[in-house]
Amino acid sequence: MPPQRKRNPNGAGTITKRKDGRYQAAVYVLQPDGTRARKFAYGKTWAECDTKRRDLLAKVDQGVPVPMRSAKLSEWLPYWLENIVKPRRKRTTYAKYETHIRLYLVPMLGSKRLESLSVADVRRFLVRLEQQSTAATAKESHRVLRTALTAACREELVMRNVATLVEPPSAEARDLSPWSLDETLSFLTVARKDPLYAAFVLAIALGFRRGEIVGLRWENVDLDKREIRVRTQRQRVRGEAYEDDPKGRRRKQTLPLPALCVAPLRWERLRQAARREAAGDQ
Repeated sequence: MPPQRKRNPNGAGTITKRKDGRYQAAVYVLQPDGTRARKFAYGKTWAECDTKRRDLLAKVDQGVPVPMRSAKLSEWLPYWLENIVKPRRKRTTYAKYETHIRLYLVPMLGSKRLESLSVADVRRFLVRLEQQSTAATAKESHRVLRTALTAACREELVMRNVATLVEPPSAEARDLSPWSLDETLSFLTVARKDPLYAAFVLAIALGFRRGEIVGLRWENVDLDKREIRVRTQRQRVRGEAYEDDPKGRRRKQTLPLPALCVAPLRWERLRQAARREAAGDQ
């Protein structure tokens, strides 16, 4: 066992043995408001306690605040959502995270403090949520919690992410039944006179998402060269429409335009021009 020191240099903290046999370290640490307070750490052995003391001193040297008590999840999750997720992630991601925090995580885990949240707490939460909703919902809430706790670890509010130690529920994949060629051709035949026919053709021929089709601009379509580019997508979150960058590599791609799409797009451009001209005469 390392030699026990009766006195440490000023500011290095102290280690004492408690009546219950455990060891207690005391170090003055920086608080988030700039003040200093005495922080205690405990260990079964002197060496374990000394390691914790040194960790606290390292944070003191680095100027890292060490709160006396960690925040509750009901405090940390909204802070993380507004100050970390919102400025850096897409609005659709923010809205999805906010829904899981508001409906599931805060009501069911909000009273737990970051430092006291255990693997068992997370596991019980997931089992209960899966029983009340679906495995897919529980799996997504687990992902949100895991991401939030990763940020808490990065800010050194907790030493480990307990959510990573819990396996999320297994959600069954949706049973997709794609159309056959005959079904696709039948749909296009029926939809030929529909005002959205050009959009249907783009979705089928190029696999464009709805937001990518709605956000498409004529300046990004070259019918002569038969090229198309996706530069923006149109989204709607809680009733508010806005433009956003497309997902993945689409934003940098110029795609060849299939011959199937050329005639519907030419017709759509002529139809829009006629409507603008008619509107100008009124």
